[in-house]
Amino acid sequence: MVAWRTNPNARTVLIVSTNAERILIWEKLFQQKNCRVVSEATPQAAFQTALALSPALIVVNLELSPSAKLDLCHKLRATTQGALLLLAPSEDDQYLFNYTEAGVDEQISTSISPMALVIKSMAWLVKREWIALF
Repeated sequence: MVAWRTNPNARTVLIVSTNAERILIWEKLFQQKNCRVVSEATPQAAFQTALALSPALIVVNLELSPSAKLDLCHKLRATTQGALLLLAPSEDDQYLFNYTEAGVDEQISTSISPMALVIKSMAWLVKREWIALF
């Protein structure tokens, strides 16, 4: 688990990825949007961290088989009411329905730019907060 700066108003974002370069970019962008960022590289660590923190947003970007991604997303959904975004290659489009049933809010192409991902993520955070009000 990666430590974050303390800010009582910050939303917690869990990034599940083994791509260290992307994680650094996403961390900086999310921190600029007043988010605490925690990153994990394995499904087991991600599940434990999500269980402990109940993050407002989880971004999954792991190279796993579709069935392993489904299992991970199903487990992560049980840990939070926050948004769950899955970055997956276009070949995984055939599993879109399955990912949705596993609790994924949106499946996003792995070719998305870091800033576009942050914009989508912020929209999901706002939507989840708005839904929680009612």
